[in-house]
Amino acid sequence: MFKKHGKRFWATLALVAAIVVFYFPSLLAFRYTADAQSSSFLTHPWRSWDFLFTALTVPGDSRLKTSGAAMRKAEELFDKTRVEVTEVRLLFLPAHVPYTLTQRLATRTVTTHISPPYRFVWQVEGTVRAVGSRVLVVMLLDYRSGGVLYDITADLPGVPSSPAPAPTGPLAWEAAQ
Repeated sequence: MFKKHGKRFWATLALVAAIVVFYFPSLLAFRYTADAQSSSFLTHPWRSWDFLFTALTVPGDSRLKTSGAAMRKAEELFDKTRVEVTEVRLLFLPAHVPYTLTQRLATRTVTTHISPPYRFVWQVEGTVRAVGSRVLVVMLLDYRSGGVLYDITADLPGVPSSPAPAPTGPLAWEAAQ
């Protein structure tokens, strides 16, 4: 079976296999991260190996393991506000480096700095009726703890902020007493 093909065939096959193995994590990272950073994995494929390693070592007790869980949490937090959630995407941030978010809100530019405790952060996009119909980053959620790292309502005067989530679990009953 192996003698049927010449050395050129096997060399080509080995090269194709090496390229697929090298770029496979890039395709995964491209698929699962936010548009703002997904193309960087294709141009810098060595970063995608770091993404893959981090994804494989996600702690089992992480609160927001899926985009669906992050979407539900964001919708719950923005319930009864002027913010409508439209999409949730994953950000993969460098370790121990603050993240800066700059966006235009109506007539002013707002810059926010966060220091995420974990490398994965959910970027929640949506619209704010008080600002217009343009899609903005309305919230950043920590992947591991589920905590709110950024909430757009803090940057919008006159728009009520999203309420803190109600406690759940066995201690919630004790807190209510």
